[in-house]
Amino acid sequence: MLTGRVWPAHPHPYSGECLSSWLIRCAHANGMKVQTFCVRNFGHERQIWNRDVDRHAPEWLLNTLSEKTATPLTEVVKTTMLLFEGLFFTKKHLSGQLRWVLPLSLYHRTFRNFGVQFCPQCLAEDSEPYFRLSWRLAFYTFCPKHHILMHDRCHSCKMPVSYHRAELGKANQMEGEPMDHCWYCGFKLSEAPSVSMVKECSPAFAQWNELLSVVDQQLTGSGVFHYGRMLLLHQLCRLIVSQSLAPDLQSYVCELTGQPVLDLIKSRMAFEHRAIDERHYVIGLALWLSDSDAEHKLTTAIQRRKLPSNQVYRDLNESERVALEKLFTLPASKRGNK
Repeated sequence: MLTGRVWPAHPHPYSGECLSSWLIRCAHANGMKVQTFCVRNFGHERQIWNRDVDRHAPEWLLNTLSEKTATPLTEVVKTTMLLFEGLFFTKKHLSGQLRWVLPLSLYHRTFRNFGVQFCPQCLAEDSEPYFRLSWRLAFYTFCPKHHILMHDRCHSCKMPVSYHRAELGKANQMEGEPMDHCWYCGFKLSEAPSVSMVKECSPAFAQWNELLSVVDQQLTGSGVFHYGRMLLLHQLCRLIVSQSLAPDLQSYVCELTGQPVLDLIKSRMAFEHRAIDERHYVIGLALWLSDSDAEHKLTTAIQRRKLPSNQVYRDLNESERVALEKLFTLPASKRGNK
């Protein structure tokens, strides 16, 4: 049945869809459960779901999907994190934290981190619910279409979203469930409450909204992207949540912007590991600091001893330092600075 040139049913990826979501739809379209479909196509020796397949899609999987769905390989690649290589991170690597990419923290086939986000209204409007690749990015904290905050876990049971597990342990269930159902408790994710966000008129918010919209469109018209700017934004997010590198930076920015000083989780966890409400708040502060007037704002923060200048370049390689130095020249911190 599956040995033909293409699969009997070979749906193409929806706009912005991630590979894992697309692969599940292919299985269901051919009347199979996900695990059965993968074993019949790739064998027991080639495992799919014990890895972050949207981040580490092996070449044989990309080629098979291209051939069996009659989809150009260039379009298949766009369903993976390769789409963002060179824009949000320098080069994709197999292990460790990838800049801006939400980690799944896989244990066998179980996600231990909240690395899959969703917009309930987008899922509700889909003719067939599916998950977007852009929802895996740490700065994607609100939906630019509906202007509501994203969810990063099931609203009912608080478990991570793991749509590939929805059929496990259900031997008598013949049909796969739609992907908008929680794998653990069955709650319909598309019915999760919509939390409206306060619309701001600031240039920083407009920049943020435009960034998310372009990412949703798979970088079509991506003139808004600037690698150095994204790098700076990430560095500032790291510093704002840090209790040791720039402990006064959060309160300093809040004082200037009128934002409340929230009690952030005191931990050395990476920015991408933090919950969505904390990331949303921190990105708002970092965007204000990294806008077109960044050189003046950063210089002032350094002179007032709220930001050690060397920390702006912390843990960057040579090419990344050069990317930042093209944006501005910062003064050295005065002796005795924190």
